[in-house]
Amino acid sequence: MLMLFLKEVRHRWMIHLLVVLLMAFVISILVIQSSINSSAEEKIKELTHELGKGMLVVPEGTDLEAFYAMQYGPQVMPDSYAAQIKASPLGKHAGKIDPRLYGNINVKGSNVVLVGYKSSRHRVNDEYQPMLIGSAAAKGLGVKAGDTLDIKGNHFRISKVMDPPPKGYDMAMFVPLHTAQNILNKPGSINALNMGGCWCKLDIAGYAASIENELPGTMAITVDGLANAQIQINDIMKQYSVLLWTVGTILAVGSIIFLIFYMIRKGEKEIGLLLSIGLTPGKIIMKNIVVAVVTAIAGVVIGHVLSVPLMAWFGKAFMRVSLVPTWEYLPRFITASFVIALLASSIPSWFVTRIDPTRLIREE
Repeated sequence: MLMLFLKEVRHRWMIHLLVVLLMAFVISILVIQSSINSSAEEKIKELTHELGKGMLVVPEGTDLEAFYAMQYGPQVMPDSYAAQIKASPLGKHAGKIDPRLYGNINVKGSNVVLVGYKSSRHRVNDEYQPMLIGSAAAKGLGVKAGDTLDIKGNHFRISKVMDPPPKGYDMAMFVPLHTAQNILNKPGSINALNMGGCWCKLDIAGYAASIENELPGTMAITVDGLANAQIQINDIMKQYSVLLWTVGTILAVGSIIFLIFYMIRKGEKEIGLLLSIGLTPGKIIMKNIVVAVVTAIAGVVIGHVLSVPLMAWFGKAFMRVSLVPTWEYLPRFITASFVIALLASSIPSWFVTRIDPTRLIREE
């Protein structure tokens, strides 16, 4: 049986590959359609606590998930954007405009987060710049309040060890913005603008769009904006849901049926020879079933794997965050593909094995 299976795959690997790829593409689309709503809701719940009722303005191309995981990329925007917003008509709606530069650095073997922020409590020409440090970072470096620290030629005096630190900043160092720019080699740059205000009577989505127009090359992120994007995604998916499932089912079932009929039509002579030398019809039927089932399940599994990057792209295109498909549908798709492959392969195989072997050999 194994030899028959391997021979079939080896001789017709191209058609099997095409069927697997077609099924994989179809399944990936159906997986996205099935799980995008729940994934978007989950992502909004995760980011709601981080964003609160404020607005985060970041450079275009920023990976928002990596940003909140404190893994900062190379994307930056001018630090003059804070003053530009404050001076614009949009500034009257922003009670807080807080420019920051975040970066990942290594200090004495410890990986820490450097946070550059605007502060009026320091002077550029001071010998020692003030530093606030998270308790975990202080413990790792063996420093306490009042100690001095040197980072790439910049001298700091630790004014306070934050214990407990702000959420997530236990390994952070807060330093003056211009000093952080020097250390991270990003002069005149920031990678975040935290904004807040009383926006109860404001169209937040429209306000975010105005911020992006005022500050070229930026993304204005709000919980309301994410929620509106999710609603749009849901509407699109509902609109095309029936069409996607109808076309997807036809393509998936049709590809399996096509594979079986192709195998039978191209292998009629071979089937006749196998029957004439005493191979039972049951083994031939079983071989076709195994080939169809393996091909179908391979398409389903690859489709689920393919849905991961596709859904991540879809989420970033619409919501600017990566969405992850749920795997709870995998057993259902595998079961459905197994049943379809079983029926599509066993019935025509049963009929062809009932034909006189001599007719099959003569390809009548």
